[in-house]
Amino acid sequence: MSEDFSSKSCIVFDNGLFVSLAERLVGEFGKVGYHCPWESGFPDGRELVIGTGIEGITHERNFWEAVNDYDLFIFPDCWFGDLQEYLRSIGKRVWGAGNKSSLELARWKAKELIKSVGLPSNDAEQIHGLENLRVYLQENDDVFIKISAFRGLGETFESKNYTESKGQLDELRSKYGAMMDMIDFIVEKKIPDAEEVGYDGYCIDGEFPDSAFFGWEVKDRAYFGKLVDYDDLPDSVKEANTALSYHMDGYRQFWSTELREKDGKGYLIDITARHASPAGETFVQAMENIAEVLWFGAAGQLVHAKWSAKFCAQIIMCSEWAEEHCQALMFPDEVRPFVKIYNHAIIDGVDYCVPQLAKMKQVGSIVGLGNTVEEACDMAKENSKQVSGFDLDFETDGLDKAVEEMEKAT
Repeated sequence: MSEDFSSKSCIVFDNGLFVSLAERLVGEFGKVGYHCPWESGFPDGRELVIGTGIEGITHERNFWEAVNDYDLFIFPDCWFGDLQEYLRSIGKRVWGAGNKSSLELARWKAKELIKSVGLPSNDAEQIHGLENLRVYLQENDDVFIKISAFRGLGETFESKNYTESKGQLDELRSKYGAMMDMIDFIVEKKIPDAEEVGYDGYCIDGEFPDSAFFGWEVKDRAYFGKLVDYDDLPDSVKEANTALSYHMDGYRQFWSTELREKDGKGYLIDITARHASPAGETFVQAMENIAEVLWFGAAGQLVHAKWSAKFCAQIIMCSEWAEEHCQALMFPDEVRPFVKIYNHAIIDGVDYCVPQLAKMKQVGSIVGLGNTVEEACDMAKENSKQVSGFDLDFETDGLDKAVEEMEKAT
């Protein structure tokens, strides 16, 4: 299955989080483009800056003017399913979830699907409107609250009791007012003493490659992954993939799952129908034949990945300053392939994370690869020592915690 990809072109259509994927593809394809949607009633140019100034990447300001200049269209995030379906309808190769992005974006619908295919289902309720949620939380402790699609409203948060969570509810009402009466919340009961397991890889029309990374994440701090044969993944992980595979025709995209395993049952609590972060940056870096995987996968043909490492480590970079300011990052060129920056742009020779409407303290991450646990961790830690920036924080102990969790589980 040889192909001269130096004669092929690809464009990454993204909202800013995955500029690093376009950077990874430089040298793999003859031409690599990047487009971030920026039009609005009152654009201020922040989105338009993303992806500019980076060597080897052609920044495409207007997507439709460039659409005929590219052979492969890559959508690492879970949006623009209708555009993906249209591009496919006119004969374009598209790497993306298409309209199957609803597996992540429509959380309650996904829960109904999980139940209908016979997978274990944790206790959950859909609650319409903030005031109904307030009443529920006054009567129920130890739950998690999730919002479908609108991640800008906030990430999943835990409510141990109403007194502790009341401030978050008040803030939502203060910021968004009457809009909160239209929002559907999903409330999930905790599964105590459960082990976290999951899948980090990709899927082509319901088929999975013969190997994948099996990982452990410490929220907002680190990730550690171990390469395993697909057959050696936990049964609950494989069962979840298999059950959903019959509903994934047209899904040609990265794929990650998160399950809670208890008493021999694996409860699928989260689906990531896109390039995961963390995790995705590591296995994309470790994938030696990434051009083949994406090119043929976009046409519905599964190609098994070839890997350069057996273990991968990832340390999250955070900065409170970056929530509202351009975050300058300094590092030597030799570690550049392992520095993955959100909303990345290079301006006057300086690397920046450019702040967007949704305020994020996460600036990006540092990756390390190796054939032993120590090699991967040492590489990530050494790489992180070479990156500096105002108010920049690396919680390297989070990586040690992720490794500790792996060793307990295996």
